[in-house]
Amino acid sequence: MARYSSCPSGRKHTRALMWLLPVLLSSLPVHAVVAQLETQSMVKRIAQYQTMIDDAPHLKLSETQLGGLWARMASDYQDLAEFAKAETAYTRALALFERNSDARVYYAVALGNLGSLYGMTGRLDAEENCRKRSLAIFEKLGDTLQIARAQAWLADGYLAMGKNKLAERYSSQAIHAFAILPEATDENKASALVTFAYATCMTGHCPDGLRAANQAMEIVQKDYASESFAAGQTHVARGFIEQRTGDRTDAEEDLREGVRILRLDLPASHPLLTHALTLYRDFLMENHRDIEAKRIGEEIQRHGCTTCTVSAFGLRKP
Repeated sequence: MARYSSCPSGRKHTRALMWLLPVLLSSLPVHAVVAQLETQSMVKRIAQYQTMIDDAPHLKLSETQLGGLWARMASDYQDLAEFAKAETAYTRALALFERNSDARVYYAVALGNLGSLYGMTGRLDAEENCRKRSLAIFEKLGDTLQIARAQAWLADGYLAMGKNKLAERYSSQAIHAFAILPEATDENKASALVTFAYATCMTGHCPDGLRAANQAMEIVQKDYASESFAAGQTHVARGFIEQRTGDRTDAEEDLREGVRILRLDLPASHPLLTHALTLYRDFLMENHRDIEAKRIGEEIQRHGCTTCTVSAFGLRKP
């Protein structure tokens, strides 16, 4: 997330990773229609989604399928840090899902994803609103897996707002639910663990946070490539907590590796990369390595997202 500013309360907070987005989107009803596009670049995929949307009458797509295309397009725009376009696409998806009573699950998924976009661009009250509404829908539907996912999303939002106790509570609820739900993926579990790791450390229990971060890393190393986005985010989280526990050597190793991996996966202006760079810069400053910290700070200023208002440690971590 990009531009940084201190949170009004003066508390420092950091954003957790949430890589639940692809998982939630995979449940949208157009996955069979667009499966052939998955290996193509996001830009090409967006163009093909638009072509399919334009040709919807000929393809005989339902409103729910059409909403799914808009939601997927929004997700890709979000990954490309084209946030205004992502918001427009999410809004279109929600309008289509809202008109169909059989699309309440997809409406709630898209609503939660819109919340993640609001969080990335610093609109934290709007993020909280979307995520609470999404959770309420899933609770009404009685979908225990989606309830747990929505709790994890809401925890991430509270972390961004500096409401760390609430972030700890909701991420803990999600972790316990995922542990007993056979449909829960390791991706769900690792993501919630990272949020919990940040939240517990921010409430003064960094050893507990480090245990959670290590558990998340075990999952990531088992299920993901070494240079995956999930690996990058987990390295950053663990490095942040190691810094707080006084383990400078491991903290630097994890922060540097996390930054390196995220540079491979994200545009230079993406808030999550800016977040990681900010945490690494803060580590360098804390250890009186001012020349290196200045170089990272210049990179943040040069490439940081100009439309974001997230704070990075001051980052925006729920």
